[in-house]
Amino acid sequence: MALDLAELLGEHWEDYARAHRQHLCAAHYRAVQRVLACRTPEMGGRIYRCGGCEKNHYAYHSCNHRSCPRCGALDQQIWTAKQEARLLPVPYFLITFTIPEELRTLCQQHPKTFYDLILQESAAALQDIVGTKYHGAQCGFTSVLHTWDRKIGHHPHVHIIIPGIAFNAATRQLVHPASNKFLVHFRPLAQRFRSRLHSALKADHPEICQQLSPKQRHVLSPAKTWNVQLQPAGQGKTALRYLSRYVQRSAFGAKRLLGYDAHGKVLLLWTCSSTKRTSVMTLHPHEFIRRWLLHVLPKGFTRIRHYGFLASAARKKRLFIRLKLGQLGEPLPELPETAPFTCESCGGELTFLREIAPIRLMRGPPRKQLVRS
Repeated sequence: MALDLAELLGEHWEDYARAHRQHLCAAHYRAVQRVLACRTPEMGGRIYRCGGCEKNHYAYHSCNHRSCPRCGALDQQIWTAKQEARLLPVPYFLITFTIPEELRTLCQQHPKTFYDLILQESAAALQDIVGTKYHGAQCGFTSVLHTWDRKIGHHPHVHIIIPGIAFNAATRQLVHPASNKFLVHFRPLAQRFRSRLHSALKADHPEICQQLSPKQRHVLSPAKTWNVQLQPAGQGKTALRYLSRYVQRSAFGAKRLLGYDAHGKVLLLWTCSSTKRTSVMTLHPHEFIRRWLLHVLPKGFTRIRHYGFLASAARKKRLFIRLKLGQLGEPLPELPETAPFTCESCGGELTFLREIAPIRLMRGPPRKQLVRS
């Protein structure tokens, strides 16, 4: 029997919060409250009436929190369609900047600061190396912060999908690498990323630098080699659909929660990256909640960012690049069609009657009694 995250939190959150209060922040409490309220009267909703059987239907609103595994599917599809429409007719590449294990505790201690630095400095390192090699030419790309591994453990890294061209604004010419190779090599990217991140920490966040352990200082030194992966991504569609899994979505899909075993442990479905085999792991409910909370980002944090000629403000430049590539204008996205809202009993058309006002309930055990739609 499948297990819903809201059900799990309703049973175990209060005990977990009492035991780990010192490690919780406002973003954690907000995420839990939103997931518990998702698609319940607490969120409000709408009443519809079937024209066939005249039965009333109650549709409660979703919470739309990005840590809720039940929400975000439509937003994910819309984002993918819009990004696919912006793809250029050139080879694409996927670059992955991975944070060394020794620095991952900084992400937990200073999430807004350190995650922001990771995105900013990985993008700046890429622009630096490309600009230096091609005399000021600029690339355009999309960066996505990803914080989990297949076991929903903490593994922060940045995925970048990038077309294999650069644009020199001074000469108004495109740069095409030979033999469909990428613009630059991955090793200078890794060195520049480490150097920029270290410099940014020292210049802008000296209080964090003072707290670094000897191992963390060694990792940030030039003696340590960082991991940056660079791989071809065809025309970009496959890579985009891979990245779309992290758009408005939780660290795990709702179908991966299988229930409890005989000892009350959570059963989580996962796939091994090396063998591609699917298996089931068991976690204590508190350990599962801890791992889930690792991926709750600070309120308002932007995990997806566009840079260079793919930035929102660079539309004219992007259209000029398309013209240089032999395309006139940018195609319209093929947005997903919404399924018709029909009666589950007779299939009749539903007519909107009225809004349902949100119900503000007491925080705590009473929320467990909410009936889900």
